[in-house]
Amino acid sequence: MNKQTSFNPYPQEMLPEGFKYPKSYLNLSKDTSTINWDSEFMFPWWFEDYNPNKRNIAYELRNNKIPNSNLIPFARNGDWAAYFNANDISGSPQVIVIDLGNPKYVSYCDNFDKWLEMAEQNGWT
Repeated sequence: MNKQTSFNPYPQEMLPEGFKYPKSYLNLSKDTSTINWDSEFMFPWWFEDYNPNKRNIAYELRNNKIPNSNLIPFARNGDWAAYFNANDISGSPQVIVIDLGNPKYVSYCDNFDKWLEMAEQNGWT
């Protein structure tokens, strides 16, 4: 498995009006070396990497699993997908984690930093 060293968030013009990424997420997008992992434990999440030259399927399908939702995908771990709540315009949005294989399994984190802390501890595997 390759180690993801950086990624490109979706550009502001694709995002819902008023939504702001958390600063810690934007900082991490430039350099993932701050993620707490070691040689024995490969961080299992893969961050969405926006590419203007490719279809961004995760973004296009972002609201299919939970109707009437406004989600911004940012990471995947197998069937688990992590989304920002795009209705939260605080700059520290809630994170919603969905088991795409069984969408009734949903968990919530107060913000990106709390999600990352759980993900570093091998949550959702």
